[in-house]
Amino acid sequence: MRKNLLLVALVSLVSLGVFWMPFLRKTQQFWGINFGKAGMETVVQNFDGLNFLVVAKSWYNPEKIEQINAQFLTGNDPIYFAAHFPLFPGLIKVVSHVVPLPQALLMSIVLSNILLALALYWFFATVLKNQNLAILLTIIALFFPARMLSVRSVGSNEPLFILFILASLTLAIKEKYWVSAVAGALAVLTRSPGILLFVAYTWCYWRKPKILLPYLLMPAALLGLFVFYGLQYQDPLAYFHSGDNLHLFFPPFQIFSNMATWINDMWREDIIYLYLFYGIGLSLLKDKTLKTFGLIYGATLLLIAHRDLGRYGLPIAPLALLGYAPLLSKIPTKVWSIVAILLIPIFLLGWQFVLGNIQPISDWGAFL
Repeated sequence: MRKNLLLVALVSLVSLGVFWMPFLRKTQQFWGINFGKAGMETVVQNFDGLNFLVVAKSWYNPEKIEQINAQFLTGNDPIYFAAHFPLFPGLIKVVSHVVPLPQALLMSIVLSNILLALALYWFFATVLKNQNLAILLTIIALFFPARMLSVRSVGSNEPLFILFILASLTLAIKEKYWVSAVAGALAVLTRSPGILLFVAYTWCYWRKPKILLPYLLMPAALLGLFVFYGLQYQDPLAYFHSGDNLHLFFPPFQIFSNMATWINDMWREDIIYLYLFYGIGLSLLKDKTLKTFGLIYGATLLLIAHRDLGRYGLPIAPLALLGYAPLLSKIPTKVWSIVAILLIPIFLLGWQFVLGNIQPISDWGAFL
């Protein structure tokens, strides 16, 4: 068990190091990607890294946010940062007691990668009771869907969010409901869709009030955060007033609209494949709680009108992969060596995305 945990953590860290290497070396060009000698500041500047730094620095204090915003070339109103929930900035804040904030973000990315890998393995090993298959699925989940690599290589809160989601579900399977509820509450404080986990638990346990009771911690955590927003912003509903951060639209499939704000291309065939991957994988799940959460969260993906749907789906990607586990376990080793070639385009995809997804800043002194 310990060796397996070390292995998956090592895979996560090595792949992160490989992804960061062109930025550490300030590479000019590589494999058709023009890095332009961009350094690690590019990683820090990737959305939403700087936004989390603002929260870590200001802790939602509007006056402090306005001071920091003066250094942004695309400043946002203080209330905008209410959309960035506090758990990941909290981790950055803790690490900043050791190193300055920009470096604290990078260290938080490293820690998030390690914890994500461990959580993935623990989840798969618990459900499958097959350590070799758990290792395989963990390694796949660290790279697939392809958006995963670039998300976990920059300042994003998805790795922590997935960690807490998987921890809560794993503990629920082990019938450790109070600890599961705590993990669920932490998921809620990491990203707002975490409350969907509470919806799933309610659906599964509404006839078992003693089991459901601990999970009231999850809406309580969200309520507590909104009370805190009320103190900071004088608006407990600041999250809903934070700007264009909610991308849910009805009827479903508005992602194919030619009038949507966050979609400006015609080539959207890949979205169909994402729907197919999640739809089949989640439907193959056997555990009721896992399947319920997966389908509830998956249903919201049908309402999202944002081109980066791949990122929004990542929290349930491990569940979908779990559904495919019986099929994946039958693939011969030789075939996996061929599939590994896909790591090349996955890295290339991530590099070009990170290079184009930066938030401009005029003075780093605001974070020092």
